Amino acid sequence: MPRRENPYAGMVDGLSGAQFRELSAAVAARECRDDVGFGTFDEAAEAWKPDPRCPWCHHEHNHRDSSTPSGRQRWLCTECGRTYTALTGTVFEGSKKDLPTWARFVRLMCYNAQLDLAAEACGISHQTAFEWRHRVMATLGGYQGRTVLRDRCWIDEMYIEDSALKNTPGYRTMRGLSRNLICVSVAIDVHKSPLAAVCGHGKPSGRRIKEALESHVAEGTTFVHDKERAHNPLIRAVKGTSVAFKADTRDPDYLEGMKMVNSLCAWIRRFVEGYVGMKQENLQEYLDWYVYLFRVKQADERWPKTARVLRHLMLTDARYRSSRRR
Repeated sequence: MPRRENPYAGMVDGLSGAQFRELSAAVAARECRDDVGFGTFDEAAEAWKPDPRCPWCHHEHNHRDSSTPSGRQRWLCTECGRTYTALTGTVFEGSKKDLPTWARFVRLMCYNAQLDLAAEACGISHQTAFEWRHRVMATLGGYQGRTVLRDRCWIDEMYIEDSALKNTPGYRTMRGLSRNLICVSVAIDVHKSPLAAVCGHGKPSGRRIKEALESHVAEGTTFVHDKERAHNPLIRAVKGTSVAFKADTRDPDYLEGMKMVNSLCAWIRRFVEGYVGMKQENLQEYLDWYVYLFRVKQADERWPKTARVLRHLMLTDARYRSSRRR
């Protein structure tokens, strides 16, 4: 059977460079609209922020006030008198790229793509990709603060080498759970709600674990853990009960009993190690992003993750200070 020729090939070949770029932008907007429901920032703002509050004083129900030079709706705050758009105060403010480019970048972030790959796929510089990544993560500050684990909860610790210490005077390699390692407290409950929090350096004390997790665990929770004595102050503080297994990888009861949290620790380690060159001081931001994605992907069939992340970015007030010199 002869192959059918593309009826649009001749038309596209006859376009000038400027016309082809305009056509490409229109096609990208159509693809983005089919994928996430909106092809432009204005369309998304009309659906998600039809009456945006003032980003400066947070006053609501303000008035429309003409448009920006690019045609975006401008609003006038009746309280403080300042003008703004639906993108003011969000990570999209001041961005020169369109929504389809951001949607492509967010999709790549959801798969933990390296910056070089994201920059190449989105047609942006490595520096811009770096700043966009941290703009996205800036919206998650304190995200895990609302997490409360309940009923039955598995807890454990994992350790990540603090590479920043290698450049400090007097650094020396130390064996065991030394202060050269960053401790991350990891927990997950029977409802598949995860938590990951940086808990200082080295083997944690009962006080450190209690401070990291107490506000995130409901009273009366049953804790499944590995007989680590540092867990006991936390269990007592929330009036919980303990189901403990001796940490022994040759014991099938331990492997089965701790499988839930051990699996989560393994995935978090794989996730963190995939970000080559990550500054350890930003570790909590990356853990927040992992936990956010964990929850987003649980509902991916009902709400596609790219659309959900874009909506989160549109509705969240957050700014990231650029590392570029002004």
